[in-house]
Amino acid sequence: MADRLTAAAPSDGGRVNLGSGDPGIALALLHASEVLEEERFLKAGQAVLRRAAKATAADPLKSAGLFTGTAGFMWVMAEFARREPRYLPSLRGVAERLNEQAPPAVARGGAAFGEHDAINGAAGRLAAVLKVSETVSCGDAADGLVAYLLEVTEPDDDGVPNWYCPPRLYPRAAPWLQDQFPDGMYNLGFSHGLPGILAALTLAAAAGIGGAKVTDRVGELAEWLAACRLDGADGPSWAGALQADPGSRLPVRDAGQVPARTAWCYGAPGVAAALFSASAVSGDSGSRDLAVAALERVQNTPDAERHAFAPTLCHGLAGLLAVYTRAYAQTGDPGFRQMRDDTRARLCLLAAEDHPYVFADEPEPNRLSHDAGLLEGAAGVLLALLGTVSPEASRWDEVLFLTPRDLSAI
Repeated sequence: MADRLTAAAPSDGGRVNLGSGDPGIALALLHASEVLEEERFLKAGQAVLRRAAKATAADPLKSAGLFTGTAGFMWVMAEFARREPRYLPSLRGVAERLNEQAPPAVARGGAAFGEHDAINGAAGRLAAVLKVSETVSCGDAADGLVAYLLEVTEPDDDGVPNWYCPPRLYPRAAPWLQDQFPDGMYNLGFSHGLPGILAALTLAAAAGIGGAKVTDRVGELAEWLAACRLDGADGPSWAGALQADPGSRLPVRDAGQVPARTAWCYGAPGVAAALFSASAVSGDSGSRDLAVAALERVQNTPDAERHAFAPTLCHGLAGLLAVYTRAYAQTGDPGFRQMRDDTRARLCLLAAEDHPYVFADEPEPNRLSHDAGLLEGAAGVLLALLGTVSPEASRWDEVLFLTPRDLSAI
């Protein structure tokens, strides 16, 4: 698969974002070069990164997001700079550019997903800033982003959490939300909702930013997620989002809700990843136990009910593989090792030599999409597989979970 990405690098990609473009391909090739001890993969990754740098110089990124803009490009540049100091001047330049893209002010009456989430918003930016701060200075950017996330998770004067999303702020790309959530919503997906914010604040707490206020907020948000779970006979799960009450705008916990898909982006795997990290910061064993129970339920859920049939990271088996790999590293539980191995075997069954990148995404059943990118393409699958054979390579998933791999020192 690394060979396919190498061959694709000169002609494919071109999008300068971590989620679907050149930076994600460069990151995968960097790790492949180290795990497989093949310098040609490193050279290919460097070539892809150079192409991305030229593209941003000609047309600066407008988004600041981790998976959609400057923050993600900075993240990958930091990974290369950590190994080769010659990338440091470029990294400093990208960090300065990100600092100029200030987070939005918290608006009363609701917030759009892209203002605070892990994909486009402040949660992802915070993760990138803290990552890069290990190598170069990012000024007071982390403090500003933490302050923003603390404010966005506060309730307003009516008790409505500031991350409530009213219908007028729904993404144009998701017109169906108007029908499903006519009075507003509270997103529970890791990619666009509260779990991603929780994971980002966990990372801030691990870095010693914000003191007791951040640590306390981590505990509060973990408790809120625990209260929103769906308890079934086979274990806990979460809906993709909560309805907002038409009068009070407060979240409605409806017994008729159904579990979201079992993926990193939405559903129990992403929520469990955030709860594991929260437990390490707060010391609350209840969050850890809930995360364990949720992942065990996922493993026991029939394939027809998982809605995670693609091989890719965002909504498929590679994301589950990364979740189980991390859970095993954090707990040492042999049950998670077995889940990792079973998921890896299922993932490998989806490989096909006639696909351009060996693995094809499947956005819908029986509709294939051939992509080299990170979230919905071969680069992410390659990283998930590399992480199962090399402890050092598994650190790539910091960008997926927004938290350090080893939290034992917290």
